[in-house]
Amino acid sequence: MAERRWIAWARTGTTVVAVVFAWGFLLSYFKPSLLLLDTTIAGGDTPSFLRPIHHLRDTLLPAGMPQGWDLGNFCGYAPYQFYFLPPSLTIVALSSVIPLNVAFKLVTVIGSFLLPLMTTLALRALGYAFPIPALGAVASLLFLFNEGNSMWGGNIPSTLAGEFAHSAGFAFTVLFLGLVYRGIEENRHWRSRSVVLAIAGLCHPVAFLNAAAPGVFFLFDREHFARNVRYLALVYGGAVLLMGFWLIPLVAKLGFATSINWKWHFASWQDLMPKIFWPAAAVAALDVLWMAVFRRPTDRPGRYLLFGAVVTTLCFFNGTAVGLPEIRFVPCVYFLGLLLALDLVARVLAITPAPPILGALALAAGVVLWVQSCVSFIPTWIQWNYEGVERKASYGLLTGILGAVRGKITDPRVAYENSPIHDRFGSMRVFEDLPLLAGRPTLEGVLLQTAVTSPPIYWLQSQISKQGSGVIPGYSYPSMDLPRATPRLMLFNVSDMITVTPEVTTQLEQDARWQRIFHQYPYSVFHLKNAENHYVRVPRYRPVAIETARWKRDFVRWFSTDSALDVPIVDAASIPAADRNLFPRTSASAIELPRERLPEGCRIENEQLDHMAIEFTTTCPGLPHIVAVSYYPNWHVEGARRVFLVSPAFMLVFPDGPHVRLVFRRIAADWLGIAATLAGLGICLMALWQPTPAVEPSPQLAATLGNARPWVLGLGVVFVVIATTWNVTRDYGAGFFYQRGWKAFSTQDYPNALWNFSRAIDLGGDSSTAADATFFRAASLLRSSDPKGALAGYRAVIERFPDSMWVAESHYHVGLCLKQLGLRRDAKARFRYVMVTYPGNRWAGFAAEQFRELRGQRRNAHG
Repeated sequence: MAERRWIAWARTGTTVVAVVFAWGFLLSYFKPSLLLLDTTIAGGDTPSFLRPIHHLRDTLLPAGMPQGWDLGNFCGYAPYQFYFLPPSLTIVALSSVIPLNVAFKLVTVIGSFLLPLMTTLALRALGYAFPIPALGAVASLLFLFNEGNSMWGGNIPSTLAGEFAHSAGFAFTVLFLGLVYRGIEENRHWRSRSVVLAIAGLCHPVAFLNAAAPGVFFLFDREHFARNVRYLALVYGGAVLLMGFWLIPLVAKLGFATSINWKWHFASWQDLMPKIFWPAAAVAALDVLWMAVFRRPTDRPGRYLLFGAVVTTLCFFNGTAVGLPEIRFVPCVYFLGLLLALDLVARVLAITPAPPILGALALAAGVVLWVQSCVSFIPTWIQWNYEGVERKASYGLLTGILGAVRGKITDPRVAYENSPIHDRFGSMRVFEDLPLLAGRPTLEGVLLQTAVTSPPIYWLQSQISKQGSGVIPGYSYPSMDLPRATPRLMLFNVSDMITVTPEVTTQLEQDARWQRIFHQYPYSVFHLKNAENHYVRVPRYRPVAIETARWKRDFVRWFSTDSALDVPIVDAASIPAADRNLFPRTSASAIELPRERLPEGCRIENEQLDHMAIEFTTTCPGLPHIVAVSYYPNWHVEGARRVFLVSPAFMLVFPDGPHVRLVFRRIAADWLGIAATLAGLGICLMALWQPTPAVEPSPQLAATLGNARPWVLGLGVVFVVIATTWNVTRDYGAGFFYQRGWKAFSTQDYPNALWNFSRAIDLGGDSSTAADATFFRAASLLRSSDPKGALAGYRAVIERFPDSMWVAESHYHVGLCLKQLGLRRDAKARFRYVMVTYPGNRWAGFAAEQFRELRGQRRNAHG
């Protein structure tokens, strides 16, 4: 007995040593001298998170509203309504005993340091005997030091790029995968599993899905189907309740977020399978083959891991269809493959005559040597990030720029040119921290998915930058044009602009509306002369209610049209019937708007802005007043009937009297979410003083569920197969047929081009590929001497894809089709429309030529 106890302690000690070794290996890269340095963290998106964290500590938590409002970015937004509180709350808590900069650095690496420990605990919970859990801690380094990508999540490069919340969530995902397996086997501890799953989900929603999806494996257990259904329902339901304070408001307000579900395209198979994973992938493949050939009951953990990898792969193929970034599921597949490789190692060590610890030590040494041979840029990036912004050679220049724009959060906003040149300061996104570094609000920010104003703001970014990011998919972006951008900057109450490239600087130098107030090569700061410096204004024309099924896209379309900017628009569907009288002017178009001039001379006085309240006094009660702060359903108004959403995504009120006050406060969805979380906490804490024994379902319930099992699983499998087939066909089929159509079009094989472009349109939905196919299908019809069919095709581009890059060209070709059909007056009107709507565009020049030709023909006919 004593010998057995000693062996157990020795194995536990060895496992602890393995975890500590993994931490030591990580510390050899994440040097404590850098982590404990009280400097502003740099690198990727990371420094941009400092503003929301400071705001959480200094404003939101003291106000008792951690999911409250911030005026600093995006014209106002709720940073933690859609983003993740646990990492930020941890930083704030640590900042009470250590500097916040140090706390932030430590929390950014916590996911990387947790993963070896969570891997060990997960392998123990899966039932793997010593030394596999110890070896798992070392093997996790293969995943962490993967340099194949820096945007997918979980690995060190992704953490250095700013995805530290996802890294923390991923570590809890790994832990949950093991704990739920053990919990189902023992039919115990569902509450603790709910807590772990909730923590993973509150760190990142994809971490929640990666953790929860493999649990479907247990529904295929015929003998324990009813018990497993009950257990999973308790675990998942408990986690949802615990997440309720965040999850329920998120679902209720999702319409005011911005979806950024990029479709990832792999350049080669090496993108999908980085070199560091080659050995583990080969071993994992052998493990799958082993389980297929030698099926045994003891294979259950391996089959569970394999099933998890398959289900997560299915999530990858279906992620984009439900608005999720599908690439976030790939790291989980990698890690499950790594665990499958350890599954085979466990089999081999069990049948080798040598002591398993010797084989494990040899493999651990091989893993460490292989990891070191695959590392290249990670040490340099760690040094760049954690030495801090203050250690950069350009820090003096940055302080000069910040001094030129320094002010208060209620001052007019500061815009800046987007450029990779900013990376000299530690991150090209450093100016997103202007509210923290200079006290002034700005337009852009790191949490762009949380803001309803993101689409127009990033459209404007392209117009004021030599290199716009075009970061939000599904929209077309303009070229640099500062004279045309200035009215839009004024709309956003921007009074100062930071420039860096000669092209942007020259355009502002030549614009009499701007005055340079700072210059230190290559940066300049310009101030807008005669800026109104008001967040509240009465528009020149009465707002128009438009009929639209896609108000976000139509608002951006309005924002991109110069001639429409002085006529605000409101989504007619958002106007209650009792308030329709406030919007007598209506339109079916976002850019062809009736104009009703409003009285001039209105004065806005005593304008006061705060993160949670906005007040002003007006001399024009009853008239529409636009507040240049983002609309959000939590804003309530006193002194007016209600708050309306007005373009580009601001608030609109009609004051009943001279004084108006808007207040940000919780709504029903927020209170419901808080109640759900309190209920979840109560259920989980109840077990502390009243433990609940394992309960088997009643025989009647077990029989009922058992009878339903074939139908439920059968229909579920059929649905998943159909959905995956459709989504894969849509995602890849549209591009396939488009390429075939383009090849036929380029060889003037128009019948074949028409057929392939039609298939691409059918499969492409609202994608840019479908827009391209629609345009070239119309071009094929025009070149096939079918102007009537081409006219319908070009109109389809304009109506279905109003944000497409082909819209201006399609309007021009509509004019050409009308001309060929003999409708010269209509053609002339269309060419005039292109000239007025798209000044400076080359198609406006072509339209002017056609317009002059038609006018000349008309004069000759009259002559």
